[in-house]
Amino acid sequence: MSDQPAQKPSRKATFALVLASLSLVLSLISCGFVAVTWFDDFDDSFQSPPQAASVSEVEAFAHVTFPPGTVFLSAASSNGLETYLSARFRIPRDALDTFIADGNFGAKLTPGLRAVTKQDDVGGGDTWHPETAVRVSGLDEEAPGPNGTYRRLLADLDAEDTVTMYLRASRP
Repeated sequence: MSDQPAQKPSRKATFALVLASLSLVLSLISCGFVAVTWFDDFDDSFQSPPQAASVSEVEAFAHVTFPPGTVFLSAASSNGLETYLSARFRIPRDALDTFIADGNFGAKLTPGLRAVTKQDDVGGGDTWHPETAVRVSGLDEEAPGPNGTYRRLLADLDAEDTVTMYLRASRP
């Protein structure tokens, strides 16, 4: 052990330490900003632009079978890290139960559940308005269905003879 008192760091050393600490803090802040900005655009930067999807593409990807009398209104898909598909179609009211059963959905229709929203429209445009429906039933699969596909469905029950369906399917 030494009997000499500890020496105080010089002003230059203290100033260098403060400057290095400030530089580190500013570097971490800028890295955080870059990371937040990159993750904010994460989905868009790795997804293809939306493309129109055909009836057969919707049936194959979403693992559904359209009943006779189906009127196909719109559909779009986007590929990338995940594949997204949205479709809007109208089926006869008496075909609803058969459509759900044939699709082997992992959930049942729940009255009042709005499982699909305006944000689920892959293609954009002005024909996708699930929020305007008054009487609805929805279905949201908690676990993936066939081939790892997650499916959500909103049934617009406002019309007497038909049901307008909004379908959202995705696969990682």
